[in-house]
Amino acid sequence: MNPETIATPEGRSVPVRALARMAATGIYLLRSIPLDLQRAARGRAMSEGTSLHRVLRQALREYAAGTWTPRPEGHSPKTH
Repeated sequence: MNPETIATPEGRSVPVRALARMAATGIYLLRSIPLDLQRAARGRAMSEGTSLHRVLRQALREYAAGTWTPRPEGHSPKTH
């Protein structure tokens, strides 16, 4: 590993400048989450005057406090 790279938890070497660019723009990709879902969530957050960061932080806060529990995979809310 040279001084211009950083090791990921998986042991890959990533350029530091790429990480800085992502952090500066506020765009974070979530591993294992489909990109179209991330884009849709980010778009909704922006249209509501907030950020995906805030949405995720609030969801994590509620989950940790025990005030929100995600539905099991494949169970969507019923529509009338």
